[in-house]
Parts: sequence; C-alpha cells; structure tokens
Amino acid sequence: MRRQRSVWWAALGALVLVFWQGQVAHAATGPADAAGDHCVVALDATSVDDTTAAPESASAPTCFDTFAAAIDFATGGRVALDADATSVSEKQLMSAGAVSSEVSQVARPLLGVEYQNGSYGGSSLVLYGSSGTGCYSGDWYGFPSMADLGFNNRISSAKMYSNCLGKHHDGTSYTGSYTYCDANCPSLGSMNDRTSSIKFI
Repeated sequence: MRRQRSVWWAALGALVLVFWQGQVAHAATGPADAAGDHCVVALDATSVDDTTAAPESASAPTCFDTFAAAIDFATGGRVALDADATSVSEKQLMSAGAVSSEVSQVARPLLGVEYQNGSYGGSSLVLYGSSGTGCYSGDWYGFPSMADLGFNNRISSAKMYSNCLGKHHDGTSYTGSYTYCDANCPSLGSMNDRTSSIKFI
C-alpha cells in the first residue's frame, strides 16, 4: 500500500513539473514574440487645417491568428482571402472597394500594413481609418505610439494605400529621425526595427 502511494505521489509530482515547465516556457516567449500575430488598429481622420490637434490615440488592437482574418476585419468583410494568405494586392483591395482612389473614395479605408520582417513577412499590423476617406482632401491619420499597439521597434517593411504616404518616426508622437514609405517598401533601410510612431499624410 505504501509503495502504491509513493508511485502515485511520484506521478503527480512529474505532472506538476511538466505543467510548470510549460508555463515558464510560455512566459519566456511572451505575446510579442509569438509568430503569426496579425492585429488591426483604427484611427479617426484629422484635418490638415487643424494645427492645434493633439496626437490622437489609436483604438486597441484586435488580433487574429491569420493575416486573412485581419484583412477581413479591417475591410469590414469586403475582402476575403485564402486562409493561408500572407499579403493582399492593390487590385484585390480596389475591386472590393476597400481603398480610396482619386476617382472613388470610400469609407473605412485601408491605410497601410506594417510587417515585422522584411519583404512583407512575419507578424503584421493592419491600419485603417475609422473615419475619413484616406489621405485625400487634406486628411491625415496618426499613430503616435507603436508601443501601445505592441509593435514598437518591430517594423521592417510596409505597404501604403488610399493615397497615403507613411512617415515612420523613431520617436513617439512623430519626433526624431524618420523615413517615408510610398506604396511598397520591402525594406525601411536605416529605420529597420526603429519605428515608434507613424503619420499617414
């Protein structure tokens, strides 16, 4: 009887140890290191004439397991991609009415996609306007703190939409050194992994 109890306690101890090791390993990686996180963030448009406007705060990120699910959410269901898709083309977005053009401006426009790795790979941050029609008619959008979005100093490539030029700053609230991304940027050059705020103008 005593031997059976010893075996039982040993088995229980082994199970507890395995569970504890799994928890430690999960804590060590943390959510920021998890590959395949695809998050969506929105912000209201700001008029270029409003020079007194304080830096806006973006919506809380809504995250998905796949890039396709993030694009579906960001475009209000207008764009449906294959489940294993890792990018979306301008043609797909235009035909679905998910981005603004000079002749056709849409509500809830997709502004850009920021990628963790070069050449549009890894985790992504999909950014759209909850108001306005993109970077037309003097509107701009600001994301003053990438840390609030879990993407501080993590951007290596980007794509811009809806007539927007992405100004990537290494300081929060659009300060410090910066580089522009116009349309497709498979690399951010010297600003690789240095973006702390973005202004879409």
